[in-house]
Amino acid sequence: MKNSVLRTGAAALAAAALLLTAGCAADEDAPETEETSTTEETTDEGAEAGPAEIPDVTVLVLETAQANLTALGLEVEVVDETGAALEVEDPTAYQVVTQSPDEGTVEPGQVVTLTVRER
Repeated sequence: MKNSVLRTGAAALAAAALLLTAGCAADEDAPETEETSTTEETTDEGAEAGPAEIPDVTVLVLETAQANLTALGLEVEVVDETGAALEVEDPTAYQVVTQSPDEGTVEPGQVVTLTVRER
């Protein structure tokens, strides 16, 4: 039962992350229409308006976590479990274990440190 609940929760998180990432990509690639322009203006104003609530990106694949955070205008630093900076060639090969800061309100441009391990 516990594993089933965990799998369902993980699947829901993955689906939400996919929708967020797909939504960001769709806005960039979509042809200019009145509806798209309205959406882009709202997104741009929100990013420039100030602080945003930091999302929890732990347990996500690094690629998705980075996309979610950079969409908010945040900088991402990747480290291994010892805290050493990590050069990542394939962000799909890593899973986020912890993040710092892990909650609260952040300003655009703030650095979020993601601790990762190989999947």
